[in-house]
This record gives sequence, structure tokens and C-alpha cells, in this order.
Amino acid sequence: MHLIYKIIGISICSLAFGYYGKIEPIESYNIKSDINGKVIEVNKTAEATNYKGVVIKIDKYQDEVNLKNLKNQLNNFNLILDSQKQILKKKKGIFETYNRLDSKSKFEKDLKFLDYQNSLILVNQTKNTISNLKAQIEVLKDKIKKKTISFKNYIYQINVNRGDYLNFGTPIATTMDISKQKIYIYVPIDKIETIKNRKIFINGKKSNFKIAYIQKVADKNFVTSYKVKLVGNYPKISDIVKIEFK
Repeated sequence: MHLIYKIIGISICSLAFGYYGKIEPIESYNIKSDINGKVIEVNKTAEATNYKGVVIKIDKYQDEVNLKNLKNQLNNFNLILDSQKQILKKKKGIFETYNRLDSKSKFEKDLKFLDYQNSLILVNQTKNTISNLKAQIEVLKDKIKKKTISFKNYIYQINVNRGDYLNFGTPIATTMDISKQKIYIYVPIDKIETIKNRKIFINGKKSNFKIAYIQKVADKNFVTSYKVKLVGNYPKISDIVKIEFK
């Protein structure tokens, strides 16, 4: 998954005979890179569409080489661990046999115990190495996955070109969720009760828009008004529309 920041919408103020607002996507996002690398492919035809698929590819050649090397190391250490476990089993058996024999001195028993413990330490060290390798492999696999970028929403703008080098936080695209729309209006404080529990009409036609929220604090720009968010469906983004409550 990439870094996502919501874009604050812009709205239009109200007039005495009605309210006017701009139709906007329900959400807009600035997508920023959460990976470093050189852009090797960009599908610019996906811009201004609901394109589903890979849009941006970042060079991952060296990462794939490193991943292959790590997997080879993991295989080798797994073989080493198998061998060490067999040796450990034998040395444990020898120590237990010596430990039961009265004919063996304490010194001889201690030597076999030390030999067994050294083998146990080697096994545990190899297990730790394998765990670290597995962790490195998962991190690298995640990094490689992130270097193939797809979007699920409407692609408003693509900000990178082939050959660009991306750093962490580089803006790469603006996308929008256009499954619903929103409108912000500013309603005078003394008129706020007149819009509650009313049907919302857009350009004279009954709509499915609903009040999503009414801010309980006066707007910082329109200091005598409450900011009201309406949510519903409208066929065209960016239209300036008249809103009435009936």
C-alpha cells in the first residue's frame, strides 16, 4: 500500500434566494511515493480516466537480484541447519551415554556436555540467521511490490514522467473517488434550522443529496455562517449548482 493525503474541497458561498455550491468528488487524494527509484514506465493514457491496471513502474532490477541472492543464502543455511541438527542429535546422545556411565570421569562427562552445548549454540545461531534472512526477504518483496503502482480511483493527474527519480514523499498522482459527490455551502447561523429535515433540490430538481454534517462552530471565513456538507450523486463534476431546501 502508498502515502495518501486528502485535498480540502473548495466551495461557493450562499445567496439570499438559495445556496450555490460546486460539485466535487467525495474524496480527492494526493498520492506520494513511499519508495525510492527511477521511473521506467508511465501510462499517461490513464490520465483523466477510471483506468484499472498498472500505471507506473519503478526500476526493480537490483532489488530482484538481491532477492535472488537472499533466497540462495536461505536455501544454503537451511541445508547447514539440517546438518547441524543431525550432529547435535549425535552429540546429545553421546553426552547422555557418558553421563550414565560410572566408568567415565566427571572431566570426560563435562567435555561431552560442552561439545553438545557448542553444537546447540551453532544450531541456534543458524536459526537466527535464517529468521533474519526471511525478514529481509519479506521486506525486499514488499519493496519490489511497491515499485509496480496501480490506482483504483479516477486518475485526475499523473505527476511523473519516464526517467524521473522518485524519493520518499515525491508527489506522483492525484486521484479522486467519484462514486459520490459532495457540495459545501455556507448557511447563515440564524437560517440553519430552515434547512434541516427538508428535501434537497439541485437546479430545481429533487436530488438524493443528504446533509452529511453541519459544523457547530461558525466558519473562519464566513464568520456568520455554518459550513454544511452535502453528499449525493450528480452526473457532472465541477458544475456550479443552485441548492434549495423544500
